[in-house]
Amino acid sequence: MAGPRTLLCPVIVGRDEVLELFDEAVAQTLKGRGRTLFLSGQAGLGKTRLMRAAIRKAEAAGIRVDGGAVAPQDLQVPLASIREFATGLRKDPNWGTLSADLLAIDGRHDGDALGSRRLIVRAVSDRILEEIDRPTMLVFPDLHWADEMSLEVIGELARHTGDLPLFVLGDYRADEFPTDARALHREWRARLLSQRHAEEVKLRRLTLDETGMATTLILGGELPAPKDVVAAVHDRTNGIPLHIEELLGALDDEARANGRLIREAHVPDTIADAVLARLAQLSDEARAVARAGAVVGRCFTPDVLSGLMERPITELEPTLDELVDAAILRPFNYVDDGYYDFRHQLLRDAIYSDVPPSLLRRYHARAAEFVMQLEASSVVHASRHYERAGLRPEAFQTSMTAAREASRMSARHEAFELYERAVANMPADLSTEEQADLLASFAGAANAIERNAESVEAARRARDLYFQAGKPIQAADMLGMMATGPARDGSPSVRVHEINLQVLAELDALPPSDERDQYRAMYLALSANDHLLLSEFEAARADLEASLAMAERIGDEELVLENELTRARLDIVEGRYETGLSDGLRAARDARDAGYESVGVTGYRNLGIMAARIMDQRSAAAAMNEGLQYADAIEQSHCRQMIATTTALLDWASGNWDAADDRARHEMVDRGCVRGTIGTLDVVGLVALGRGRLDEARRWFDESLAVGRRMTEIAYVLPPLWGLAEVDLASGDPETSAARCEEAWTLAVEKRERALLIPFVVTGTRAYLALRRPADADRWLSRVRGHLVGWETIAGAALSHGDGLIRLAAGSVGGAREALERAVRGWEDRNRIWESTWARLDLAQCLMRANRFADASILLADVRVVADRIGSLPLHARAEELKRAARGRGVEAEPWRPLTIREFEVARLIADGMTNAEIADALEIAPKTASSHVEHILAKLGVTRRAEIAAWTATIAKEAVPARS
Repeated sequence: MAGPRTLLCPVIVGRDEVLELFDEAVAQTLKGRGRTLFLSGQAGLGKTRLMRAAIRKAEAAGIRVDGGAVAPQDLQVPLASIREFATGLRKDPNWGTLSADLLAIDGRHDGDALGSRRLIVRAVSDRILEEIDRPTMLVFPDLHWADEMSLEVIGELARHTGDLPLFVLGDYRADEFPTDARALHREWRARLLSQRHAEEVKLRRLTLDETGMATTLILGGELPAPKDVVAAVHDRTNGIPLHIEELLGALDDEARANGRLIREAHVPDTIADAVLARLAQLSDEARAVARAGAVVGRCFTPDVLSGLMERPITELEPTLDELVDAAILRPFNYVDDGYYDFRHQLLRDAIYSDVPPSLLRRYHARAAEFVMQLEASSVVHASRHYERAGLRPEAFQTSMTAAREASRMSARHEAFELYERAVANMPADLSTEEQADLLASFAGAANAIERNAESVEAARRARDLYFQAGKPIQAADMLGMMATGPARDGSPSVRVHEINLQVLAELDALPPSDERDQYRAMYLALSANDHLLLSEFEAARADLEASLAMAERIGDEELVLENELTRARLDIVEGRYETGLSDGLRAARDARDAGYESVGVTGYRNLGIMAARIMDQRSAAAAMNEGLQYADAIEQSHCRQMIATTTALLDWASGNWDAADDRARHEMVDRGCVRGTIGTLDVVGLVALGRGRLDEARRWFDESLAVGRRMTEIAYVLPPLWGLAEVDLASGDPETSAARCEEAWTLAVEKRERALLIPFVVTGTRAYLALRRPADADRWLSRVRGHLVGWETIAGAALSHGDGLIRLAAGSVGGAREALERAVRGWEDRNRIWESTWARLDLAQCLMRANRFADASILLADVRVVADRIGSLPLHARAEELKRAARGRGVEAEPWRPLTIREFEVARLIADGMTNAEIADALEIAPKTASSHVEHILAKLGVTRRAEIAAWTATIAKEAVPARS
């Protein structure tokens, strides 16, 4: 009876649609218009086999094929996929000097680390694209192990495939994308797919019938596999192709032919144990070689394996052949050397887990010595081996070397992990100052990727050590780094400012020096930003001017530009928004051109946020897009989170609600700080509001408002407060809505805020009209109009909208129409779909009152189209309500008819028990005018006593009225 062996399926089963997609992509590439495809699915679904099938199809069509594969430990190696690709081209004449050119790119320049990163990404992608002068296929497997810079380069290539004969093919296990700080994989994937630069093919498990076909082909019989065998295989493997092969390969001939024995076989259901069961049947030498290869962790050559095992190559060759025959390893040529790799990473993982601990440490120690002989190897790989071997001094040195290089090019996630390894292996005899420097570097790396708790703790330890080493300036700087925690966790902003003030106090206590002044200028700039966030504009301007003068004196051009960007934001919030935006964009571009990417990226981010704040959607989108064009590096930084949140808000404003909701929820679940993601709560709440899910909207806004109140920044208080006011209005609670608008008014006056008050203009007007208090609505509009003097360019749509509503309520149809038409144009110019559509509904109601039902019907039809497109039930319901009224030629009259607004206000005061003299005083009119109003009211209502007026007024006040009528 035959023992366990490997049983590979000779054909690809259940993937015909994918193979057809490959044929289509190959044909397109030959015609000069390529594409980017990603295969996605869990381990074992056959991604690797499909990739090889695509390669065969491309090569058969005469397409040039190359690429770069990675392994798990490459996650910490900057540009690992590209290094593998470049190394593989070293002696290939089809690529000219591309290999040497790519390996020589290091991005060195006089700017900051982000500048190096941008230059590297652009230089690498541009150099590759220069070589696409013929049909080409680039293959990048296992992108879930790719580093962030490799992903950025591949993303740049994907953006150009449609215009070149370039077919980019990659695969990943989306369910195994690294979590926490490495949410960049999900963001990268979402960005490419949503922008349609790439397509994703999600592989599924095989059906029962497809499992039967695969089983039949693997067993190789002339007849189909028995149904009970197929059912048993499917039950135990869940239709995962690799599991099917490994399960059948681990069984003997008798068990393979019997469903009951398959179900009862003592072969564990996990792929790891199935692999080990099969490996156990191979020779002792084969098991030893497989274990050594698994420790290397990536593809290897026989000579490296020989050094690792301390055995001659000639003794290893038959064993390697045995492992190839057993489908454990696969051979391939890499440059001119014969390389071997495991057929699947799952096999490597399973075998690695079976290596005895004592042997594991010895193999890792030897691997660290020999791994650098492998093509595309990095000191990162050596540091990993040293650490696992327990050789801490060597692990420390190699980690430090790799971390510094990663930091230089702003490979932030790699830098964090490498500094973390260096800290874990820090020698006890390292000097106090060197320990402090290492912890400071680690704190900075953690800060850059939102590992805020680690950043604060490392900075705290570094601060103590700097004090011990007699470095008070650096100790003060670490205190500033410790402000990261409260700055990002939603603590009151004043707490952050107090920390920065303490830093300044410590610096002021030190003797003057250029070094001290450098740090003082920096922390004055931070203090200016604190004041700006707290709406303390004079203090903000004083600090930034002091910082600017000091930066100019010491020649710190980068800090000069940072201060100019803060000045631009101040100008915007104080009403000089056109100057602020233009000056800010100039400063951001100057920072970009000078290589000060951190300042430039932050500048674009802040300008985009400010432009969105003043509802300048076009400038906001331009600032975001321009920043992203040259610095995709922000995609996993604090900037990335805030840009994603602001982009989601812009999507909501323009009516792209699905995209807004998806982006906002995506940011919620990814790792991020409170400050970076609080706005997502508002976006999700706004979408829920727009779609009529009022209870859900209220929950999101309540949560956001609670955080905003804790932070005490008006920018995080007024947006959710407006959302809640809108929810109250839609829920039929105009009284609470009006109260929220009044709170917003009080805060805006106190903080001299204008832009964020603008949305409340219409909401407050509607609330008071719904409360049957038209005079209060008029007074509300007058108050906010006075506060927004000088902001008419931005607030014009809201003010016209409120004016139109009040005129409509007063029966001035002609004036209402003109005002509402201005509102529609103004909201559309601001690209605010929610407000502009409500303005259209209000205009339609106005036209109906003017008996222009045909014009109103056209407007309502347009509204229904918009409501259907964005999925807004409230907008659709109101349009249908007005449509029904138009069909019946009915006109919604104000509840205080036949009285005018002024007469109704007098009637309300009569109901409050006021005399004519008191009414005249309250309304600031002549007593004779008040008496005249009373006479008109008695006549219009057909009553004779003031008590009857009061009774009628109480009836009107109690009537339920649609909030948005």
